[in-house]
Amino acid sequence: MKLTKIKCDSCGAPLEEKDLKKMHCSFCGAEILIDDDATKLKRIEEAKLESRKQNHEQDLKEKRDFEELNRVENFKKSKFSKVLLVFAAICGLITFTRSFDFCSIISLIQALLFLTSWLMGMQIIKEPVNKLHIILAIIAFALIIPFASIGNNDTTYDTKPINIDISQIELKEKFPEPEELYGRLETNRKDLLMIEICNVEKNEFKDYINKNVQDAGYKVDLEYVDWDNVYGAYDNEGYNIRIIYDNKDKEMHITLSAPEKMENIEWPNTGLGSLLPIPKSLYANISWNNSETFIVHIGNTPLEEYNNYVKECENKGYTIDFSKDKKYFSAKNSDGYELHLRYLGGNIMEISLKSSGDYKEPSNNNDTGLSSSFKQSMDSYEAFIDEYIEFMTKYTASNGSDLELLKDYGTYLQKYTEALNDFEKWEGKDLTEEETNYYLEVQMRINKKLISASLS
Repeated sequence: MKLTKIKCDSCGAPLEEKDLKKMHCSFCGAEILIDDDATKLKRIEEAKLESRKQNHEQDLKEKRDFEELNRVENFKKSKFSKVLLVFAAICGLITFTRSFDFCSIISLIQALLFLTSWLMGMQIIKEPVNKLHIILAIIAFALIIPFASIGNNDTTYDTKPINIDISQIELKEKFPEPEELYGRLETNRKDLLMIEICNVEKNEFKDYINKNVQDAGYKVDLEYVDWDNVYGAYDNEGYNIRIIYDNKDKEMHITLSAPEKMENIEWPNTGLGSLLPIPKSLYANISWNNSETFIVHIGNTPLEEYNNYVKECENKGYTIDFSKDKKYFSAKNSDGYELHLRYLGGNIMEISLKSSGDYKEPSNNNDTGLSSSFKQSMDSYEAFIDEYIEFMTKYTASNGSDLELLKDYGTYLQKYTEALNDFEKWEGKDLTEEETNYYLEVQMRINKKLISASLS
């Protein structure tokens, strides 16, 4: 470009260069556009450079958005995400069902840490520091140690014996009252009584069994009899009593349980239940029925009917690697399905069948797009979560004083792990669009239930 002196067309004063596109008159303020070929070329190059810069920044932004979305999706599907929600719910339940103490404060802190960790993992709350949600989760888990230490030293019922008023006992109509009701009332519910009777001599323990307990009808299906220390039996209505005598402290530990809640059912024609003979009694409680596990308690089944059912299962092919005694039977069939039968007492039989892992059920011809095994597996998992939340509510309300619930606590945690694994097995399978949507729908409902339980 040839450089020349340019004067302002308006006032004739010399012009100053403002940029490659314009000249500026310092006297009258006029601006003159430069329109030669070199300037046009420069402007075109600058425009191209600016466009490439904007495109590059847009690509980087889209890449970052995609990576963040992918991280959120992976976190949402991970076991870690579900563990955070479960422990947040558990800690929340403990916080709001305990009386205000140091343990409840720790539980509240844990619940907030677990929930914050989950919210950061979902990118609902932005992390000021990378991987901060993992650090928060580690801190929350670490707080279990002081909580357990304090909890173990926390006395949840009065250790000093007192005179107990029989009218205060929920199960008083079914409780064989000793001559003296002096001791500790540990658990007092409509379905469970746990009580310690103090200052009991050995002869008084035996008289209590022979007279009060047996005269009240507790002599059906004796579970174990040791006339020096232990007695356990049912009555005709299915109530179960267990009594242990402590020679050293001269105490009777009495546990009285109400019958299990059952109802008349239809025997399942899908899942593993369909692979078993139909019992004579259908007064039952099915706790698990899907393509992996089938567990049911059958009522109105005396020992004779239990033995007949064992024979029916043997005739159906459950004879491989069998083990058998008077009240227990286990065996496999040729397809590898593993069956366990138990006579629990009180005219109750337990049936448990586990899959070999090869069970496949054809899809139903319906308009839902869901195979019956998939639908049942999803519904069974959600039903278990409801049961699990109900149990944790009772457990935290008891402050750990209910020994029966404490005994079941580990079992429920194991069941939860198994249920979660069974649920997540469907993630890697070839699901229809309807099944994928239903899977996410169930997962969303469960997450809401856990969060709601922790806040209620």
